[in-house]
Amino acid sequence: MSAGAFPALDAGRIRLAVSGGAARITLTRGEKHNALDPQMLQELLDALTLVERDGDVRVLVIDAEGPAFCAGVDLGTPFFMEHVDDPSVFAGMRLLDEQHRLISAVHRLPQLTIACLQGNAVGGAGLGLAMACDLRYARRGSRFWMIPGSVDVVQDFGLTWLMQRVIGPSRTMEMAFTGQRVDADTAERWGFVNQVFDSADDLRTHVDSLAAGIGVRGADASRLLKHVVRHGADSSLEDSLKLEAITNSLCFGSTEFQTAKARFLDALRTVRG
Repeated sequence: MSAGAFPALDAGRIRLAVSGGAARITLTRGEKHNALDPQMLQELLDALTLVERDGDVRVLVIDAEGPAFCAGVDLGTPFFMEHVDDPSVFAGMRLLDEQHRLISAVHRLPQLTIACLQGNAVGGAGLGLAMACDLRYARRGSRFWMIPGSVDVVQDFGLTWLMQRVIGPSRTMEMAFTGQRVDADTAERWGFVNQVFDSADDLRTHVDSLAAGIGVRGADASRLLKHVVRHGADSSLEDSLKLEAITNSLCFGSTEFQTAKARFLDALRTVRG
């Protein structure tokens, strides 16, 4: 599927669109603070499948309407509580396995993913969705927190794995056990937000510019670069060096590289006169 043929999608809980090589998923349940319910979950999974299968998409932005990015799972639906009184100990596990598909789908995307956090990201569904992305940019005033410590359950949506790989186990433990509400500036200082902006307009201008720039780069090289960076987090230096050599050898033979090389050399000749 080419980027030009990418189907726009306005499914009710989300909206999916693409411009060039940049796709955008917008959560549109702003009146409910974009709380995750069964319909939104399925719409997100469907949209992520479309993005993953599109070989021309280089980057995905996940954005939201309304005052919050995502307030977690919608407690006003049976989505969260329906199996609490179920006599089967496996019912709750099956429910969470179903919900957790969202985090796996975002995290495994071959394209770079950017969370545009115009408001609060709360709990597993909210903060987990943000942390499953590769980059996070936030509006000043946004806050981020976990809930389990106050309701005697275990944190879900992969946050126990995702957070500590960014901010370390001690801060992750603190957030999980205390429910500490971390403001955007602190999140930037801790390293789980890349940059903070004074307004939602400034935030989106930056994210749009970043996505547009990445969207015109080579699709195959972009996917390989993400894979190599991810692999490097859990591998030795020698393994990373070998993988860099192998993936670059693939890039050197690509049409994308030949085109980019010619463009670079032309620009260099122009500068040198």
